[in-house]
Amino acid sequence: MTRLTFDPNASLLIFPCQAEYRRRILLDLALDTGASTTIISTKAAKEIGYELSQITALASFGDASQTHLVPKVTLKSLSLADARVENIEALCYTIPEEHGIDGVIGLNFLCQFNIGLDFKQGILTLSR
Repeated sequence: MTRLTFDPNASLLIFPCQAEYRRRILLDLALDTGASTTIISTKAAKEIGYELSQITALASFGDASQTHLVPKVTLKSLSLADARVENIEALCYTIPEEHGIDGVIGLNFLCQFNIGLDFKQGILTLSR
């Protein structure tokens, strides 16, 4: 079981995650139960080895204001502490740096686990 603490008063629940393709890097990803697919920044996608201009697979997603058509990649793995999912799809999107995140952890990662969010104690648990 993976057990992580968070600030229950924070406006975003941000966790350090490792993303891997050709290289492995540490990313700050926000937990987003409303996102069906994990999203990583285009900067992060390039850092782990993707050449975005060569990607032909595209996907659309919508946010509060519009729909975006973005590259879709398959990560070798995505890990949140010791909770790991291999061969997981991620969308690549330009995330403004002022947001302070490198992307979001979506349901395609979260649905691989039984999840507990204890806001009184500020604890996230993930178990298979």
